[in-house]
Amino acid sequence: MSDDQPTPTTAGYPWAPPDGTTASGPAAPVPYDAGIGHPTPAGAPYSRGYPTAPAPTGYPSPPTYPYGPGYPPAHGPVAYPGPRPYDGFAIAGFVLSFVGAVVLSIIFGVLGLVRTKGGRARGRGLAIASLVISSLWFVVGIGLVIYGATLGPVSTYTVGDCVRLSADADAGLDEGDAPTLPKVACSEPHNAEVYAAKNLPSGSYPGLDRVEQETFAYCESEYARFVGVPYDDSRLGFFIVYPEQIGWYTGDRKIACIVTAPEDVTSTLRGSAR
Repeated sequence: MSDDQPTPTTAGYPWAPPDGTTASGPAAPVPYDAGIGHPTPAGAPYSRGYPTAPAPTGYPSPPTYPYGPGYPPAHGPVAYPGPRPYDGFAIAGFVLSFVGAVVLSIIFGVLGLVRTKGGRARGRGLAIASLVISSLWFVVGIGLVIYGATLGPVSTYTVGDCVRLSADADAGLDEGDAPTLPKVACSEPHNAEVYAAKNLPSGSYPGLDRVEQETFAYCESEYARFVGVPYDDSRLGFFIVYPEQIGWYTGDRKIACIVTAPEDVTSTLRGSAR
């Protein structure tokens, strides 16, 4: 085997002659790769044996949103719908229960319970309170009716009735009470007589002070018509009987005017001019 081998003609291979010559003459200069510190074969398209990445041209532009630059808003009616409103029926039932409108407050209270079931609206506590308060009103009303029935009618008098007024009854009248006075025949000893009476208009109770004022004005105006002289010129007196609130709820609307004598009489006081 001969030792004479042909000299490689391709530049840059490791078996190239160290002096850089070839069989046909000096080899072309080999470019130097500063990145790896040794020459790169001539015509080699890559450095270090890897493809060269294209140079970056800049970062991509940030995405745009319909809300303007930056991130979309984190809060809003879609993300956080806000507190639930109060139910109107529950509020109305609660208010009506305080003014004594029992029927309406019960109806609105029941509707409020239905509409607030499952947390669909606020106000369930108000609906429950309206039902409780209305029930208390109902119980109180029943109690007043029963109590008024046990007292009996306050004013059952008619004009011309003679009554016996005791000292205890007179004291009770001064305190605002209106007891049922025992009727007697006008020929028997008595000291009082009914001289005027009428019914007040129906409706809600006007209040104790107003009823008392209206009754007094009516009785004062009717005094002279029965006795025969004005009250200011008379030696007799009078007292009034009118319904209080309990009697009003039991149906009593009647007011009565009763003339009184300082001593017992056995005849009518009509036209006595005393």
